[in-house]
Amino acid sequence: MKKKFLALFLAAAMVGTAVGCSQNGGSGANSGEASEASQSNGESQAPSGEVVTLRMGGWGRIDTEHEPGVIGMAEAIGINVEFQKYPTDADFWNNLPAQIAAKTAPDFVVISNELYLPYIRDGMIVPLTQYIEDGTITCWDRVNQNAKDVWTVDGDVYAIPFYQTPAVFAINTDLWSEAGLTEADYPETWDDVLDACKVFKDTLGMTGLCVNTQEYHFTNYCLSFGGGWDLGKTIDTPENAAALQFIIDAYHQGYVVTPKELGVSYDGNVIMSEEAAMSTGGSWYVSDFAINAPDLNVRYIRVPHAKGHEDASGTFHSPAFALLKGGAHEKETAMAINYMMNDTHDEALIDLGYIPVNEKFHDEFKEKNPLLVDLVDAIPKSNGFDYPPAGKEFADALISKMEEALFNSDSSLTGAEIVKELQEGYGA
Repeated sequence: MKKKFLALFLAAAMVGTAVGCSQNGGSGANSGEASEASQSNGESQAPSGEVVTLRMGGWGRIDTEHEPGVIGMAEAIGINVEFQKYPTDADFWNNLPAQIAAKTAPDFVVISNELYLPYIRDGMIVPLTQYIEDGTITCWDRVNQNAKDVWTVDGDVYAIPFYQTPAVFAINTDLWSEAGLTEADYPETWDDVLDACKVFKDTLGMTGLCVNTQEYHFTNYCLSFGGGWDLGKTIDTPENAAALQFIIDAYHQGYVVTPKELGVSYDGNVIMSEEAAMSTGGSWYVSDFAINAPDLNVRYIRVPHAKGHEDASGTFHSPAFALLKGGAHEKETAMAINYMMNDTHDEALIDLGYIPVNEKFHDEFKEKNPLLVDLVDAIPKSNGFDYPPAGKEFADALISKMEEALFNSDSSLTGAEIVKELQEGYGA
């Protein structure tokens, strides 16, 4: 087996609109026509002659990703959007409360569907329900239901999602073939993954599976076992306990390697350096690997499931446009959000490897992204992250307890004990 020792320490390996995602920023879409998303009932969509300038905040490449959505907006509805970039997601969230209080915050923002709930609970995000009901926002009817569910909290709609891309299970096909495995052996269940790990260990003397000790990856396992957090209501369940125990057992059996013990933070590095052949990950792998490991051959399939949970898979990222508290132009901001949910924007998202929330674009996504075709079929089986309200604290505790169970040879901590303790500390 030939190993590629790559000096690939990607300090910000996952930058993009969704937390943890890396994308190329270009798009070849262009259109001067207003789509059906820019049309609304009543006169609210007609420009008055005076152009209102709004600011949209976010991190990563929000300008290159969303510029196609604002083409023609000033002429169509009398609104101009400027992009306000923050260096990182931490800068964004750390500065936003003070900016809202000082009325210097952007009018609207792009936020991820990961650790967003505290900001809704704290009243930083304004519900959009009234603007859907009065016809200002007409695009809501074209959003997939499970993406709607993510952004509907206590009966109110808090943001308009623009793409919905499930997690992937990545397989290095060169190593797969070298171990004597074929396409017929691609795993559907986690037991299939263990069987492949045994082959890698016996034939190539290597660890088959990478598990990054991050809440994103642990959540993929829990969901694929039929579990999930449900905003803190269902942390302590047999399904979540079984998922975490699967990882613990596989690690101690020598079938799992973590990025942390290899001195890197990104699971993609482990796949690129061929320290493991399989990993949960995301569609950002495609662009990252194309740039940093262009000779690497990878197959992307949906996240495997536990036996008896055929309708389960992993997570999906579904970032969204959200209206911030304290803005002077709420109605105009709702109009701008609605306009940006247009065909030109959706086609640009497809070019970046994202699956638009509008199902009419799914076939086009498959045509343009042949490596990710399995993800479209995974959408109905995938779920949002649904972290508890104390999202960051919960994530830190989950990581700490799992790393103790994995790395501390004296630890007897089990998956069942971990979820019990997390439920007591962070359950709703």
